[in-house]
Amino acid sequence: MDREPSPELQQFLARESQIAQVQQLISTLSDVCWDKCISAPGSYMSSKETACLDNCAKRFVETTQFILQRASHKASEASGSSFM
Repeated sequence: MDREPSPELQQFLARESQIAQVQQLISTLSDVCWDKCISAPGSYMSSKETACLDNCAKRFVETTQFILQRASHKASEASGSSFM
């Protein structure tokens, strides 16, 4: 009765989890950059607002990638030192 999920189900769940993480990242990115760059929503965005959104999105993604790489590196160091 207490069986492990099939490899296919595990892969499906992993993909769905990744999709959910990306969607959450996009949602957070949208909220943060919108609040930072758009002062008064109108029928169009000014060039200043467009440039701000572009820069904000790039910095957000770069920062997120840096944090994830740093966390992965720390986790690798921790698991590597536990074997010594």
